[in-house]
Amino acid sequence: MRVLFDGYWWMNGPPSGHMVLREVVGAWRQSFPADELHLVVPAVDLSHARAESPDLVFTGTSLRFHPLINSVALRHTDRRLGPFDATLAQNFAAGTRNSGVFVHDVLFQSNPEWFTRTERIYLSLIPRFARRADIVFTSSRTEVERIKAWNPELQRVESTGLGVPTAITREHASTDADPELHPGRFLLTVGRLNVRKNVGTVIDAVVRSGRVSSDFPLVVVGSPDGRTETLSAAARTAVTDGSVRFTGAVDDARLAWLYRQCRMMLFMSLDEGYGLPPIEALASGAPVIASDRPVLHEVLGDAVTYADPRDTVAIADAVAAEFDHPWRRESSQAPGNRPWADVVAAIRAGYQRENARR
Repeated sequence: MRVLFDGYWWMNGPPSGHMVLREVVGAWRQSFPADELHLVVPAVDLSHARAESPDLVFTGTSLRFHPLINSVALRHTDRRLGPFDATLAQNFAAGTRNSGVFVHDVLFQSNPEWFTRTERIYLSLIPRFARRADIVFTSSRTEVERIKAWNPELQRVESTGLGVPTAITREHASTDADPELHPGRFLLTVGRLNVRKNVGTVIDAVVRSGRVSSDFPLVVVGSPDGRTETLSAAARTAVTDGSVRFTGAVDDARLAWLYRQCRMMLFMSLDEGYGLPPIEALASGAPVIASDRPVLHEVLGDAVTYADPRDTVAIADAVAAEFDHPWRRESSQAPGNRPWADVVAAIRAGYQRENARR
């Protein structure tokens, strides 16, 4: 099979998009070595991409706008170097023959209040472009239903699942430790800092629990992104006195150490297309308190404690209850943690069914 990939995020990009692209291509190479994989990347990344992955075929494009790259450069590559048996884009479908697109979520449709006006305008292109696709892939069954509910004209929407990033499960050297943190003596929350991730409520809840201090802080990992929230006075005080520490974005080695050594991980997102951070935490052996949301029940199952993400008291009570248990390091396999080979097999099978239908 010859497969044309949207490689816009191959070298850089939002963490989820970059990770999914890398993991899918890597697993595809291992599972189906006879397939030819061809990626279209921004021209500025072309030489680096070729040097890094000489067994892959890359084409560069001078276009900069992701939707434009997929609608023009991918189609041009398909005409010039094809035929390809499948095209896999992220977010913005290419409209080539046997075109597939991986849509991470359509939360911007169901909950526009979580996004800025600029974000909504940009993201509104996703469902418009998806009408060109023969098949739409997404990560969870819950998100399949959301996409169908808001876009009933889409004929085929399938879930693939996701896996834990390889970099998180890889063994890292002890030098990846944070010298300012002590194993088992900090709480952790992970995610881009925006209103949907609900970090302010997490801070208020752990402060209310009485379990955080400058010697036992809440560590917040993530960079500001999109529509942000205003912290309460209690939260601002906790930041000032060192009970809450913002790290910004961290590399995979540091994140893996934080997962392995935290007393517990909290993930109080208001909603998700999938929700990888708590799956990563479970795979690293951390106890997890997660939002009581359908998608997280789907991917986390019975492996975590659930709390209403809008109920500060309920979250604080869940934190306090977890402290009643000894600190444990037990790697747990969440239902949503799929081998990347299975994710790729699901995508490839979707294309094969589409080819057989023609």
